[in-house]
Amino acid sequence: MTSLGFLAFGLLAAAYLGTQGPKEQHVRVVLGNGAPLVTAVGLQYLGADGDVLRETRLTYALGSAPRIVAHDPELRNADYRLQIDIDTRDGRRSVQRQVRLGGGSTQIDVASVVTSSPSPSEPK
Repeated sequence: MTSLGFLAFGLLAAAYLGTQGPKEQHVRVVLGNGAPLVTAVGLQYLGADGDVLRETRLTYALGSAPRIVAHDPELRNADYRLQIDIDTRDGRRSVQRQVRLGGGSTQIDVASVVTSSPSPSEPK
């Protein structure tokens, strides 16, 4: 009977720890109608302390970026600050969004950022 109790405890502990580890998250960045202008998208997932936990840069030939950029990082279910850098033929645009990743799909619409003018402090 004691061994059955240990087995049950072990299974419960394993199930709990399994929910706390990194999981594949599904992040979709919507570039919209401005997608043909985009040559690169950089993503940085920042933790609560501001540390970069995951980072990627996706590059595209002019005119070939998809309307929706998909990224599937391995991260824990939690809140993150997402730094998005969008390079276009006219310059770089940057935006930060607060996101909660929880195992489903998270969509971030940056279409208006893509078609806006780059900030004067950023190189063209």
